[in-house]
Amino acid sequence: MIFILKYQFCSLIDYMKNKTKIKIAGILVIVFAFYAVTSCKKDSTPTTDENKPAVPSAYTDTTTYVSQAWATLNSLIGAGNLMTTISFDWDTSINYRYTVPANPDTLTGHATTKRIAEINGLTPGTTYHYRVKAINSMGTSYGTDKTFTTLTAYVKDIVFNPDLTYGEVNDIEGNTYKTIQIGTQLWMAENLTTRKYNDGSDIQLISDADGWKALTTSAYCWYNNTAVGYGALYNWYAVSSGKLCPSGWHVPSDDEWTTLSTYLGGLTIAGSKLKETGSIHWLSPNSGATNSSGFTALAGGYRYYNGAYNSIKRYGYWWSSTESASTTAYARDLCYSYSNIDRISGEKRAGASVRCVKD
Repeated sequence: MIFILKYQFCSLIDYMKNKTKIKIAGILVIVFAFYAVTSCKKDSTPTTDENKPAVPSAYTDTTTYVSQAWATLNSLIGAGNLMTTISFDWDTSINYRYTVPANPDTLTGHATTKRIAEINGLTPGTTYHYRVKAINSMGTSYGTDKTFTTLTAYVKDIVFNPDLTYGEVNDIEGNTYKTIQIGTQLWMAENLTTRKYNDGSDIQLISDADGWKALTTSAYCWYNNTAVGYGALYNWYAVSSGKLCPSGWHVPSDDEWTTLSTYLGGLTIAGSKLKETGSIHWLSPNSGATNSSGFTALAGGYRYYNGAYNSIKRYGYWWSSTESASTTAYARDLCYSYSNIDRISGEKRAGASVRCVKD
C-alpha cells in the first residue's frame, strides 16, 4: 500500500516537473523568436546617423601635379546627406583672394568623396596657400590651410638650326614662337603651349587620369603634368574648335602635312630633316636628324585616351585638322630610331602636340 502511494506521489512529481519543462521550453521559444525578428529588422535598416542631415565635412588634401604655372588641388568631402557645393580658396597668403569651383562642384549622400580643382596662371618659384570649402543648407565647413610651391621658371633649351633665319609669332597669351619658311608654307618651329583659344577663352586643363578619359570636350595637359619644355598636349576636340592657333594661323590639314613631307623628299627621308638634332629632347641615336628644314621637331610623346602618358623622347606626335573616322583623326609621328615621317590615325580623345601653319 505504501509502495502504491509512493508510486502515485512520484508520478505526480514527475508530471509537475514535465509540465514545468514544457512551460520553460515554450517561453524560450518565444524569446528566441522575438530576438530573431528584432535582429533582422535592425540589420536591414540603416542607422539614424547615415540618414541624418548634417553640416558637411571638409578635409584639405595635399596638391598633386605642381609645375611652374599650375597645380591640382585635392580634398575629401562628406556632404552630410544634403546637396553640397565645393570650392577652393587660394592665394599667396591666407587672405584667400581667389576661389575656384571643384570639378565637379557638387556632392550629396553620406560617403566621403574626393574633389579636385585645377588652377593655373601661377608664378614660378612661388608659395601658395589653399583650403577647401563645403557648403550645404546646414552650414559651411572649411578644410585646414595647406601650401605648395611652384617649380622654378623653365629655361628654353631647344636647339634650332643656326644656319637658318627664323621669324616670330605670338599667341593670345603673349607666348612667342619661332617660325620657319619651308617651301610655300610658313610653319611654327615650336610646339604650341597656349592655354587659351585665340578669342581669349580658357581651354580646360585636365591633369587627372580619370578626368581625361571621360572627356568628350576640348582639353590640354602637359606630359606627366610637369614637362613644359615639349609644349602642351591637346585632344582633337581642342583642335577641331578652329580657335587653337594664333589669329591668321591654323592647325594643318592632312593635305598640308603631305605638302610638307613631299617638299622634303617624301615620307622615308622627311623625318630626318624635321627632327631637332642631339639628345636633349630625343633618345640616342636620334637617327638621321639634321633639322635642315628648321622645323625643329621634339619628341613630346602623347597622352593615351585613358589618361596614361607614353613615349616622351622616343616619339613625337602632331595632330592634323582632318578626321579619318567618327572617333579618329589623321596625325603625323616621328621616331628617335628612324628617319621617316609616318601618317597615322589617332583616337580623338588622345593628347598630342600641335604645330600651326600660316593661313
